[in-house]
Amino acid sequence: MTGKFAKNVHDLGVAAGRTLRRLLPPLDDLYSHPSSSSSSSSWRYPSMVVALGRRWAGYNYRHGVPIPDDIIDASSDHGTPHYLLLLPSRALDALLTLPGRYRSWWLDLLHSNPLHVLVETMLIVMCVILVVLQRRADWRFGQEKMKFKPTREEEDELIDEWKSERRRALGGLGGRGRGDGEVGTGSVVAGIDGSRLLLLQRRDDRNAPDDDDRDDGISTKAPSPPTTSVLNFATLDPLSSSSSVVLRDVARRSLSHYGCGSCGPRGFYGTIDAHLEVESAMSDFLGTEGAILYSDGASAATSTVAAFAKRGDLLVVDEGCNEALLVGVTLSRANVRYFRHNNVRDLRRVLERVSSQDCARGRKPTDQRRFLVVEGLYRNWGTIAPLDEIVKLKEEFHYRLILDDSHGIGSLGSNGMGSLEHHGLRHMIHAEIVTFSLEYSLGSVGGMTVGSEEVVDHQRLSGAGYCFSASAPPFLSKVCLASIRRLEGRLGEMTGDDDVGDGTDDGDVMEVGEMRDVIGDVEGLNVEEMRVADLRTELKKRGLSASGRKAELRARLGDHILLLSSPSAVVRASSRPGDISGPALLELLHRNVSNLYGTLTNPAHPHALKLRTRLVITSHSQSPILYLRLADGEAIGRTRAEQTRILDEISRHCLERGRVAIVSTGGHTKKYLQLVPEPCLRLVANVSQTMEDVETLTRALGDAVESVLVRNDGSAME
Repeated sequence: MTGKFAKNVHDLGVAAGRTLRRLLPPLDDLYSHPSSSSSSSSWRYPSMVVALGRRWAGYNYRHGVPIPDDIIDASSDHGTPHYLLLLPSRALDALLTLPGRYRSWWLDLLHSNPLHVLVETMLIVMCVILVVLQRRADWRFGQEKMKFKPTREEEDELIDEWKSERRRALGGLGGRGRGDGEVGTGSVVAGIDGSRLLLLQRRDDRNAPDDDDRDDGISTKAPSPPTTSVLNFATLDPLSSSSSVVLRDVARRSLSHYGCGSCGPRGFYGTIDAHLEVESAMSDFLGTEGAILYSDGASAATSTVAAFAKRGDLLVVDEGCNEALLVGVTLSRANVRYFRHNNVRDLRRVLERVSSQDCARGRKPTDQRRFLVVEGLYRNWGTIAPLDEIVKLKEEFHYRLILDDSHGIGSLGSNGMGSLEHHGLRHMIHAEIVTFSLEYSLGSVGGMTVGSEEVVDHQRLSGAGYCFSASAPPFLSKVCLASIRRLEGRLGEMTGDDDVGDGTDDGDVMEVGEMRDVIGDVEGLNVEEMRVADLRTELKKRGLSASGRKAELRARLGDHILLLSSPSAVVRASSRPGDISGPALLELLHRNVSNLYGTLTNPAHPHALKLRTRLVITSHSQSPILYLRLADGEAIGRTRAEQTRILDEISRHCLERGRVAIVSTGGHTKKYLQLVPEPCLRLVANVSQTMEDVETLTRALGDAVESVLVRNDGSAME
């Protein structure tokens, strides 16, 4: 093969030399030898060209072309050498005959070395295709870009429309537009106050005159839209952290100290002392060796799974996991096996099948990294994972456990340590990797993963959300720290008073009314004599709700003033559930969950009886997240879209007539889910709700179900 290749190279050089020789005119014709007047000095440049041509063509002494040594200078009548005059014609002749020579050379090469011809042809075709397709793609991209680019008039129109209409309210709670003319309630959430949800009513101010257009020269601000208060069973906040006065005060003081953001990833200059404090506090609270703080709750689970599972590893995943976990499973590029939601028997079947494949291939279970991926309290189902049985299977088949406990932390267990405590298990021992969001029970922003030192340190170098995202705002980390102290019963450390809201000291505490009489004029304000407008102004300055009757406004402002003067006294005196801490806080939540579940399933309750044959609770009885779907008798014969529409109408009816906010989940995004749940109504219990609130919910839900289903049954019969 080497000899053929060398011979082909030699033949190519010979052909090139002959072509050059033909390109150069014959030397005898190119230069004349005048008989009379000859130049005194010979012109040696043509001989140099010939020598260069010989070298480039690869001639050797056996294939040399004889060239006369005596080359004399000769010129035409105009003083131009004959070589330069004949060069264009010779070049044209060579160019015209080049395709034929190349064809002859290519045929010879095809007979001698067809493999070389095949490779060369494929390379040429690929180059041509790439050049042509790239140019077509660039041309199409440019055409599409120009096609959808708005004109200058359209840009001006959009800008004018945005300036004139200003910001619009987001979609309401009761409905979501689905393209069929259905619209929302036109209200947005203005704030949360304990068990109440404050809604900002939408108003159409397109034709309202601007302040600058008034003829009287007086510029007055337009009145703020009215707010209404409804019962809150919609938000995923079991501990009412969003309405905790103490947590808000911690956020306000921390914001004035740290500012808003940290302006950088943790690995560069984004680490603040607040981040280290909350990591240390969380690891101590859960009894782990370390904790790592992410700036986003969803990216915490996504980055954690992708940091430990790689290509070639095995993930056995519950098909009911939430979107963030499943995105992490996809990004890991590992081999994935799914088992039925909360079905331990099906999980054993999957693990035994993997074990039998190992035996057939002669592979040990420890030759491959393997993980079980589950949630402690499933967000989309309201069910609690049987972790005690899952841990037994994990140890039997040599797997590691990745647990997402976003809704279990702060909700389950006697101390709020999550689903592991609920089952009598421990972190690091029964679950190697535990990740959770801080955006629900803990009232902050971001997420955490806890475990051993190896688990934490590995993520500091391979967790994408940790390495490439800006760190969490320090003041929100302080809020998370206060939430941890709240679960521990040490909330007074954040306010400078060790007795805040421990829920155990009930002695020698004045009533709220007595304390108002004692403090009198605090901060220069006489709350009892203030007008309604002044009360609302002061409440807005403090970031509190300014809706309600005059007595409610006075009570709210008085409680806030008392908190600033003596936090422990006001929390104990007013018995605000949102500021109780320690085990008493979890006991109150579990009692409210039991009351809600028991009332909705009480066959003797007149309004719950309306739900008995029409709605079915699908969640766990100890879960603060309750899901109700249509019973089989109501769901059979109806499509998913029809069920979703009915549940949307029930949710809207509860909001508009019953003054209770609940959520219909039928229209939620299901793009990244492995198993899409049925359309349901979602109710969330929290520590601020009372038995009267549960009765109001049951009455509103019973009336809404009866009204909507009777109307739909009547229309179906028609």
